[in-house]
Amino acid sequence: MAALATAPGVLRASVTTYVTAADVMELLGCKENKAYQTIREINRAATDSGQFAYGRGKANKYIFAEKFGIPLDVVNAVIDRDKG
Repeated sequence: MAALATAPGVLRASVTTYVTAADVMELLGCKENKAYQTIREINRAATDSGQFAYGRGKANKYIFAEKFGIPLDVVNAVIDRDKG
């Protein structure tokens, strides 16, 4: 199966560039309302700085990680775990 992943013409797995409310709840240990409030704040900060802001319920994982001082590896592990 590993040979298939490196075969010519095979695309690699896509990288998720956002966190969801469930991710935020797990990473910060907060409730759902606080998670959505945090997502709105991150999207507002992204828009104000001219960066891309995701739609409702999603926020840029890079801005999130920087704002809360969470290593990107930890954020990615939570996102990947949610993917199943």
